[in-house]
Amino acid sequence: MLIKLLSIKLVSRFSMVCALAIALLLISPNLAKAESREQAVDRLTDFLFYKVNPQLNNRKLQTGDREYIRQWQKLREAIDPRVKSVQEVCTGVTPGETGWEFTTINGQTYEQTYDLLADTIFYSRHPQRTGQPIPKDDKISISEWSAIRYYMYISNCGI
Repeated sequence: MLIKLLSIKLVSRFSMVCALAIALLLISPNLAKAESREQAVDRLTDFLFYKVNPQLNNRKLQTGDREYIRQWQKLREAIDPRVKSVQEVCTGVTPGETGWEFTTINGQTYEQTYDLLADTIFYSRHPQRTGQPIPKDDKISISEWSAIRYYMYISNCGI
């Protein structure tokens, strides 16, 4: 009888611990999904890179994709200083809320930031033109830059 009573208590305690563990996982999913700053920078870089290179169909870059790799690296360099903690960037953040957001730096507006990111991709595609503005009569380059810029958008602070 005593053994039966002890086994019921053990099963009961085990069930309680399991239920508590499951409840904690369901209530706070962010604990399991915490993203490092580096992962956030890579995620945002991938997001923009594949938006302006839809022909890649989100495929993983290969060793032979040197031009795309250089483009991705340049874009990452431009994005890296713009990724800040949600606590630092967003207003109305609840205490304990974590995560990373894309923001402006050095007093730039978002328009200027997106222009800079479009420049980064355009000039990584055309490194011989780096530092030179696109001539007003070069409709093909203007169209390419405009298409790059059009696809650039990152929501900030859940907006």
